[in-house]
Amino acid sequence: MSSHFGAIGIDVTSQEDFRKRVVSLIGAGTARRISKKISEQVWTDPSGARLVAQVHNGQIEFLLPCLAGKAPAVPVGDVRLVDDETAMLDLLDGAGGEMICPIAIELEDRAVLAHSGGRLESGSLVLAALAEEVTVHADADAYSASQDGELEFAADHFIPSGTFSPEEPADGWIPSAHALFAGEVVEVGTPVNTATGTAFHRIRVRTIAAIELDVAIATAELERPPARGNIVSGTFFLTGNLGLQPENPVKRRSWFRR
Repeated sequence: MSSHFGAIGIDVTSQEDFRKRVVSLIGAGTARRISKKISEQVWTDPSGARLVAQVHNGQIEFLLPCLAGKAPAVPVGDVRLVDDETAMLDLLDGAGGEMICPIAIELEDRAVLAHSGGRLESGSLVLAALAEEVTVHADADAYSASQDGELEFAADHFIPSGTFSPEEPADGWIPSAHALFAGEVVEVGTPVNTATGTAFHRIRVRTIAAIELDVAIATAELERPPARGNIVSGTFFLTGNLGLQPENPVKRRSWFRR
């Protein structure tokens, strides 16, 4: 299983790697003030690899590796934070439309949402994912033929697995930003993370209800990139951006205490 950092071309194998690579990249990012004590530090590579950190009084509180998505925004509703990192929301089949499914997700603009009350009635989400495990099939027929169980899934299914609680959930259980999905590859590339020199696969997948999302896949997980028309399926970590902006934002370069 690939790490979330590895999916965007940042190999982290130790605390020393984390300090040298991840924290230094965050420090080189762009800051925007959320409140008097809270700010975001965002680093984005030309490849689309992105790191988002919430900083409180100069210390990193939360850190999100993600992919700067460019897929068409998806209408969403009932957006609400369920803990310090994770949000729940409903994917809709159109603005003001019916719910396709609820999902758990980690938002790039989580800090802005939290500062504004932690809830949003509706919005538009640019959805992205980091692949943890992925399988490639030549086409929908090949995907269908690969299933040998009693329960078969369509080649464009989406299962928000992170929202399913265990039969006996532990105290304080919360959803996780994970999903099982499959879909057709409509765009593909293998950019290089310019900060590390490591390549990763970046694809766009069209899944249930024609929803499109950008997906990052570590080359260690998949040596060759999928081709257009292939069907990919697997386990994914979901991230996204609602395009929220803080009140009176101030953008600046800033180093913070480590």
